[in-house]
Formats: sequence, C-alpha cells, structure tokens
Amino acid sequence: MKLNKYFGSYKKSNVSYLLKLIKQYEASIAEYTNYEYPFFKGIQDFHYIDYIKNCELNYEQMEPNEVFKYISPLYQNIPNWINPGTMINVIPPVNLASLAGVCFTNIFNPNFAEDHYCGKLLTAELEVTKYLSDLLQWEWEKAHGIFTFGGKGTNLYATKIALNKADPDNMNNGVTADKYFMITSAKAHPCHYEVCNWLGIGISNCIEAPCDENDCIIMDSLEKIICENIEKGRTFLGYNINGCSTVEYAIDPIKKIYDLNKKIVNKYELKYVPHIHVDAVLGWVWLFFNKYDFKANPSAFSKSDLIKIKSLAEKVSEMKYADSVGIDFHKTGFCPYTSSIFLVKNRHDYFTLNPKKYIEYADYYWGNYAPFETSLELTRASSGAIAALISLKTLGIKGYCEIIGTLFSSSEYFRKQLARNPFVEVINKDTEGLATLFIIKPPKYKDKNLDDIKTLNESQISEIKNYNIKYGEYIKKLGLENKVSFTYTSSRSYVLKGTNIKIGALKIYPLSVFLTRNVAKRLLKEMVKSIDNFIQEETQIKFSENKYLPDDMVYKEK
Repeated sequence: MKLNKYFGSYKKSNVSYLLKLIKQYEASIAEYTNYEYPFFKGIQDFHYIDYIKNCELNYEQMEPNEVFKYISPLYQNIPNWINPGTMINVIPPVNLASLAGVCFTNIFNPNFAEDHYCGKLLTAELEVTKYLSDLLQWEWEKAHGIFTFGGKGTNLYATKIALNKADPDNMNNGVTADKYFMITSAKAHPCHYEVCNWLGIGISNCIEAPCDENDCIIMDSLEKIICENIEKGRTFLGYNINGCSTVEYAIDPIKKIYDLNKKIVNKYELKYVPHIHVDAVLGWVWLFFNKYDFKANPSAFSKSDLIKIKSLAEKVSEMKYADSVGIDFHKTGFCPYTSSIFLVKNRHDYFTLNPKKYIEYADYYWGNYAPFETSLELTRASSGAIAALISLKTLGIKGYCEIIGTLFSSSEYFRKQLARNPFVEVINKDTEGLATLFIIKPPKYKDKNLDDIKTLNESQISEIKNYNIKYGEYIKKLGLENKVSFTYTSSRSYVLKGTNIKIGALKIYPLSVFLTRNVAKRLLKEMVKSIDNFIQEETQIKFSENKYLPDDMVYKEK
C-alpha cells in the first residue's frame, strides 16, 4: 500500500501535497459550480434512500482523485454564502485566513483535551476569551471560556452551571422531577427548552416569560412568575435570555433582570445567586461598536443608520451584567463551522462542573492545563479557537464595525426601497437588525396596509400566507436553477407582533461581506422584477407543498 498517497510524508509538513489534493478536489466539482449565483448547479429531485441503497464500500484502495470525482455530485445545490445574493439565513462567508489556519492546523490533528496533545495552541482559546471579556467589560483574569460544538452547547453549559449553583447535590444524586424551574423568553430560541430536556430538568420546567411589543421580556410578569414558583417550593435556577434574537433582533433588558435577580435573592434569602445567561450567539458582534467613535463616524454611516446602530450597541453593552454569554463565530464572526464559545464572568461558576479541578488562572502553565477535566467534550477540535483568533486579529475592531455596519446599511436600503412597491408590505421597517421581513400582497389586497391586514379573517390571512409561501418556493426554485442571482426564503412560522396572526413572512437575511449599497441596488432591481413576474404568472405556477423551502430553525413547538 502506498501510504504517501493518503498520508504524505512524516518528514515534511505536506502542505504542498494538500494544496495539490485541494486543486484536484476543486476540479472534480467544477461542473457543478457557478460562483455568480447563490447555488451550485444540480438536480432538484433527489431521494436519499435511492442513492444510499446503491452505495457499497470498496474493498481495494481508491486513488484520491477518483474518490473526489465519486463524491463530487454531492456538491450539487450547495449554497454559495460568499455571493451577496445568498440571503437565506445567518450563515456567513468564511474569512479565508481563518480557514487557512484551520486547514493547516488540522494537518497535525491537535486535540484540545489537554495541552500535551496540542502544544501551546490552547493559548488561542485563552486569548479569544480575553478579547471577548474586554469587549464585555469583564475582568478577563476572573473569566473563563470554552469552545464547544454550537449554540446549543453554550446554552447547555449555562443551564448546567445554573443547576449546579442552585443545587450542588444534583451532581451526585441527580435531578428531582419538577423541583426546578428555569426562565426563558417567549421569543427565545427553541434550544433553551431542548437543553432542559437533555439535562433532565424537563421542557415543562423551562418557563416562558411573556414579551412586550418589542419582543422583550415584561419585567412585572417575569417577577410574578418567579415569585409564584419559588413560593410553591420550587428551586429557581436562573434566566436564559435573548442577547439578540435571530429575526426580531430582540435584546432583553439585561440590567433590569440583573437588578430583579438581586431583589429575588434578598426577598427569599437564597443561599445562591440564580444564574443569568445571555444567548448572544448572534448579537455579540455589536459589542465592537462600544469601541466605535460615533461622533467622528469614521465609516461614514448615514445619520439614520448610525442612530439604530448606536441604539443596538447600547442594548448589547448591558451584557456586562450577565453571568455568562454564548457566542457563535460561525455566525457574525465569519468563521467556518463550528466556532462557538461559552464565556462565564466568574471562573468559580465554571468550575462547579468539577470543583475538585479548580485552578487559578495564575497557576496555568504548559503541561498542567487539561480542559477535558471540566469541559462537556473530552476530545475537542482546535478549529473553533484557531478560526476565531485569526478572524479577530485579521479584521480587528474597525473591520468588524465596518462590515457589520455596511450590512446593516444595505439591509436598511432593501427595507426602504421595497416599501415603495405597492404590492409589498414591509413588516419590520423600524428594526435595528439585518433581517428584512415583508409580504407580497395578492392583487385584491393591494390597497390594504398592515393594520388593515390585521383585521382580516382567518381564511384571508391563510390566503396571503400561502401566496407568500408560494412566492418563496418560486424564488428558491429559480435560484437553484441559476435563473436569478439572489435567493431568500419564507418564514412560515412568523407571527405579527402584538397578535396571534400567523401571517408568515418573506425573509431577506444578508450576511455576505460583499453586499455593498451598489450591489444591493442591482439585487433590488432583480427582486422587484421577480415580484412583478410572480404576480403575473402566479396562477400558472405549480405549488409543490414547500418542497424547496428550508425549515425555520427558530420555530418553537412545545
């Protein structure tokens, strides 16, 4: 067996051979690539079982290039996130410097279980933790950070720590049914319930706090819920709140929750402090604007854009009052999957995961740092920390502000221009976020505004919703066929603020760094044309029951 063909040589780095293999890989998928469009080429009708049932593992070795050709059809229809017209969800193009660092590092297959298995690379995780702690206005020497498998992982860490702080005995004795309760927002991510399920706390014990018209927790209702449950003899674990929701960009009043938490501790003479976690996997990036000179405005954002950017940055700055936050670099950090980090303000909280292994930061030295003794995973990849550090250093504070600010400005342009179309109703005109939500009005509803639509009956609402789902499917299909240079989707679960009306909505979610104002103008013309064409051709378009639409990952079904 010619080992060099698969493993290179143990006498060299093998980078040259790796690059050669990557070039071969690129050539093997060339027939499916079309970088000017949001999707690679491909056949849309595909049944997994029909493909898998014909697959058999070969007995003899295969040439790498033969394997690349074999696997290349699986690259059909892959979204091209770097294309500015790809506006489906919170998935970014990858900072190539980060990717290069990850690829090169993975040649050596370091394991972040402990430093003996990865040299000094664990320093990258500690360095990222310091930078983020500084942005959060925490004392970095007292903080702790750990990269994990994703946003659900960051919330799992937070909820487990909350459980350990409130009931240390659970580590030996397990959890007791209906003994505990955790607070989340009615507008929070569904994984908040899922982690309570995974930890045995129970989905029903993850209690929703109602939200106001801005999708933020109502404080009076929150206090009432907490007090009622404590007075029933239940153990209050803490809060898992929004640090910027996916679509609405809702940020809960963190400082008010912090103050309420102190009040609850004093009122009930709790021997522990319930844990405050901010699910900031998306919104963390606005922390960079705490360093932005809004008076000088070096990036020359418009006055109206600057007002919204500053408002959001001020809300995000309240994360300093949290006990922990979750951050996804593979969202607004422009890093490859997965690059999630869980950060805790007080390292003593983190070491409730394994109190016997507590170690002061000052006592870390190479040879005695073993994260596996406390981390959720024993084996951990280096990729998240390496990618995040390289992205932070290459882009810097100024670069992140410029990229995120430009994306916001382009989003504002979409909203303002779409609102001029008589067949379009923009739902979130006042948002401070990147997502644009809108509906296309069937011709007979053309003269109705959003307030009028709220008064329609269930049948009429359903008609408008299905009309927009059909348009979303229409656009996705055209995108897959490379007939349009943009794509966005339909959020079928969207409920109009302040109502129970499930109108759904079309959702534009731009995250390509190349979406400048000029590119946005070009894409807008194409969008408007597609809307006009759809309205004219709608009755002739076959409806295929959402076949091409992705599921809403933010949909909660309890």
